[in-house]
Amino acid sequence: MIYVDNRTGSKELFRLFPKGMATLTHLEYGDFMLHGHGDGADIAIGIERKTIGDFVNSMCSGRFSGRQLIGMMNSYHYLYLVIEGMFRANPQTGVLEVWRRGGWQEHTAGKRRFMARDIWAFMNTIQVVCGFHCYHTSRDTDTACYITALHHWWGKEYAEHRGHLQPHTGRVVELSKQTLVRRVASCLDGVGWEKSKAIDQKFGTVEELVQATSDELMEIEGIGKGLSQSIIKQLRGGHHNGT
Repeated sequence: MIYVDNRTGSKELFRLFPKGMATLTHLEYGDFMLHGHGDGADIAIGIERKTIGDFVNSMCSGRFSGRQLIGMMNSYHYLYLVIEGMFRANPQTGVLEVWRRGGWQEHTAGKRRFMARDIWAFMNTIQVVCGFHCYHTSRDTDTACYITALHHWWGKEYAEHRGHLQPHTGRVVELSKQTLVRRVASCLDGVGWEKSKAIDQKFGTVEELVQATSDELMEIEGIGKGLSQSIIKQLRGGHHNGT
């Protein structure tokens, strides 16, 4: 079953799924949820859908990299982000353009312009640092088809996915998985990878980070009053007392 959040931004796709495959419900985090077969256990899969405009706005506001991101990482075993809408880099300038009213037009948020590389870089950060699988679709029908394909894939037993693959016999590189605190902090606007290390060393859990005061954050080298208040706003969804 595909569980579809019953709020605007998700429920519009309900009619696009095959009859009987999806159901409307309330999801605390994410737009869609699947249950699937993991390696030895059943798991929950969360899917967030954003139009290219929503994705750009979330880059500016930090809304996705705050409460939404933390909630999804704590709620699901596997995470997907689907970015919907036609966009490209202008062939001459690299400026972000979207397909609108039959032609390519520069996309802006207020007076702010964006380079297409900014979009791809943020997508890569979400994938590499935060563990999301990012996928791009052109329109809502493609998004529904992609989620249907995920539903089919995760519905199979985990071992079935290995049958057509060549066994890997090369050297396996062991990588240490970064803590949840650092992965969350590194996705916050203005923080980045280096400052996230210092944040990780100061706060033991995501809950401690979310409850941190501006003064506590400013104890970290490279974080001033402006950035500390921005971090709090992103993590708490815009409601804080600044202390």
